[in-house]
Amino acid sequence: MLVALFNDQFVDMVGETTREEWYLKNQSGQLRCPVCQNKVIPKCGTKKTWHFAHHSFVECDGFHEGETDYHLLGKKSLYRWITQMEEKTILEYYIRAIKQRPDLFIQENQHAIEFQCATITPEDLRKRVSGYVSQNIASDWIFGMKRIKQKGPDLYIMNSSDLSAAKKDSNGHLYLNHYCPLKEQFLLLRNIIPLSQKKVAAHGHAFSAKKCCDVQWLSRTFSNLETHNVNHKILWKKQKNTWRMTAFKNVSPAVMYIKKVLYFNHHSLTLFPSIAGIPTKNFFHFETSPYLWQTYILFLMEKLPLSLFSSNFIEKEFQRLLHRRIFQTRDFPYLNESWRDAVEHYLSYLVNHHLLEKVSEGTYRKIQHVYYPKTLDEALKLDEIFSEKS
Repeated sequence: MLVALFNDQFVDMVGETTREEWYLKNQSGQLRCPVCQNKVIPKCGTKKTWHFAHHSFVECDGFHEGETDYHLLGKKSLYRWITQMEEKTILEYYIRAIKQRPDLFIQENQHAIEFQCATITPEDLRKRVSGYVSQNIASDWIFGMKRIKQKGPDLYIMNSSDLSAAKKDSNGHLYLNHYCPLKEQFLLLRNIIPLSQKKVAAHGHAFSAKKCCDVQWLSRTFSNLETHNVNHKILWKKQKNTWRMTAFKNVSPAVMYIKKVLYFNHHSLTLFPSIAGIPTKNFFHFETSPYLWQTYILFLMEKLPLSLFSSNFIEKEFQRLLHRRIFQTRDFPYLNESWRDAVEHYLSYLVNHHLLEKVSEGTYRKIQHVYYPKTLDEALKLDEIFSEKS
């Protein structure tokens, strides 16, 4: 941690205090943890970022020992960045009502900022976001740059749980922010499209912290460059090819289930309908690949005895598979939609492509049969057509 109490006054490791001065303060025995009030000692070595540590192991609601040097350095760097623009920015501010301590707290705007270097589960993220919401505090997560790798133009690999912290911009696109304290550089990911659990297509914008002139940059949108859109289509088409080529050897519960369902109905998963595996609006609420859950919707439609059906029927069947953990969803604490919206938007897509007719709210009529490709070559050609339409 970077903040302590000395004679009941806050002191921190981001100022000009020397090593000798910290050691003198330590000898007085008056350096305390602001949360648990236990004694802390200054760590002022030559290798790691200077910080405070509890004198002995104690349970403390506000701190967990073992912060990495990268995390400490990131907090200091971001604190300096914000204090150049915002007044009353507090480092490691403890919010006693919810027992949470954001890395940075902009007091005037009631805005908490977390610099996340370790993996945080979607459950813990939701708990922390909900805590801030309960206190009417806005919040943002900035991830350490070490948690993301660029694999090609607009192609990134990230931890699957990090995506849960995404927000939506004014255009309805997902975005995330990363920061490298070593280079003092931001990577602003915009228009994020998940391709798999860890792989995403995204527009990446790198900026020096000096050029990011206010905190609003964390939610800034950029003009949608045609090059990025072309790259996204290419990456999605390549991913769809991968789904087809690897379906026979993939042994995930969802693949095995859909493969079995199709097999007993004389279809091959490799030759799933080209109108499935489409990046429709809000599709990312499913962690399960869209070619699987969309193919299953098409299968359910074909098996219905009547042409008329309710979206409630689809939802109940999906709830059954979610309960059995055959299908998986993503949790987005900052978003108001859910997997149900993903289902509804895919049904709307089928309406626009004349497979369905919307009779009333939540009620649809089949007006065309679902077509399954006969060969892999035919499937790839049809994929090309739907890629241009989507």
